[in-house]
Amino acid sequence: MSWFRTNFDTCFIILQVWVDGLLVLLGCYLGFQLFTWVEPGIQLSLGTYGQVFVLITGITLAAFWAFGLYRWRKSILNVEEYQALFKASVASFFVSSTAILFLGPGDQTTPSEQGNLLYRLLEPIYGFFKLEGSVESLSRILFLFVFFTIFVLMVIQRGLAFQLLSWFHSKGLGNTNVAIFGTEAMALRLEQKLRLFPTLGYRFVGFLDDDTDRHGDVLRGHPILGGRKDLARLKQAYGISRVFVASPRMEEDELVDLCSRLEDVDIEYQVVPRLYHFFSRRITVDNLDSVPLITPSVDPTRPIYRAAKRMLDVTTSLLVLTVCLPILLLLAFMIKRESPGPVFFSQVRVGQGGRTFRMLKFRTMYTHMCGDAVSPSSGQDPRVTRLGRILRATSLDELPQFLNVLRGEMSLVGPRPEMPFIVESYTAVDKLRLDAKPGITGLWQVSEARRSPIHENIDYDLYYIENQSLVLDLVIFFLTAMAVFRVKSTH
Repeated sequence: MSWFRTNFDTCFIILQVWVDGLLVLLGCYLGFQLFTWVEPGIQLSLGTYGQVFVLITGITLAAFWAFGLYRWRKSILNVEEYQALFKASVASFFVSSTAILFLGPGDQTTPSEQGNLLYRLLEPIYGFFKLEGSVESLSRILFLFVFFTIFVLMVIQRGLAFQLLSWFHSKGLGNTNVAIFGTEAMALRLEQKLRLFPTLGYRFVGFLDDDTDRHGDVLRGHPILGGRKDLARLKQAYGISRVFVASPRMEEDELVDLCSRLEDVDIEYQVVPRLYHFFSRRITVDNLDSVPLITPSVDPTRPIYRAAKRMLDVTTSLLVLTVCLPILLLLAFMIKRESPGPVFFSQVRVGQGGRTFRMLKFRTMYTHMCGDAVSPSSGQDPRVTRLGRILRATSLDELPQFLNVLRGEMSLVGPRPEMPFIVESYTAVDKLRLDAKPGITGLWQVSEARRSPIHENIDYDLYYIENQSLVLDLVIFFLTAMAVFRVKSTH
């Protein structure tokens, strides 16, 4: 069992490769059956495609490896894996199509081609991999069904595997013992993330600091174990495998020395950069002779993404408002009947570029107690009506915000808009949240950090702003929709 715990990561990845291979073959079979069901008039033989399906399986697994799906990575929502899965599936489709074209028998080669040196070198390889039958007899539409089925199966399987892996980590299986070098604000923020997300597979054992007077002190319930001179002893005593260096004020010579010492005792390390919020932005690294230069870069696909995102916002909002119209009317009647005042609660919020707008919600509080104040955090808050408690617990009070989305003031997914008096206290880093259109939901809302105030968890908004994509939007919106069906506790 100890060997399994030590090699848990490797065992899990090997198992992942085998499961992926079997599911790709299953996807080929199900895609074939789906196509024959949709097109019953086309007579196809499964045996004709057996060799092709084996080829597709090999190419797909190779594409998964090339796009990093078999690298051990830590993720909170697994979004990056879904994005890589989509790219790998598209790449494997085009590579498989090209391979089938070249490996099919086709026309006979001419004597001059057969005398070519390159042809003679490649002929044994071609003879081993060449496909039986005619390429023209293979259905192109069938391959679309096959790869669509493969992608759907992989998304489901990766989602289940992520949940299984998270469960293993929550039980302490496969966890990596880590320490944080530093005791200042950055180190404390990193410790908070490790505490909020135990499913990442890190077991935090304590802090490290060169100040010998602090050794043995307790910080946030964890001891300050020692400093850089104690690394060998601490590795032996606590089984530390990785150290996060989170001491931004450390001089360059000190940092280089620390990294060298970590390498000497065979401890992996990762360094939080001094201006780490800057590194969350889209950048490229150029060189001026031997001096690296960080350059902000612009993603050329952003205009296409913004147009697609706006189309998704409008169509989804129209669909939700149309389907939920009876519920909207019923809730409006019940709100009006329970307490005097307007049906909607309108409040000024700050949106993209610092522009203000009036955000709409169903009124959940008594009219004389509404205002620009901190939102209720308890179900026993006297400002909240009886119906309001239900609306807030089920998020039904957010439905009118789809009108804000239609008006272009908000989006389905984005940073949550704050009130002006909070924005006035923003730092230069906090103001980066205003670079994107605010959303009904966002990355912060579907994370474990949602229990803390929004403005204290800016990292999630910055990550979203710099990694926006339709895949990320759909994953966040899906997780939010799933949460709506579970009554949330307001405690």
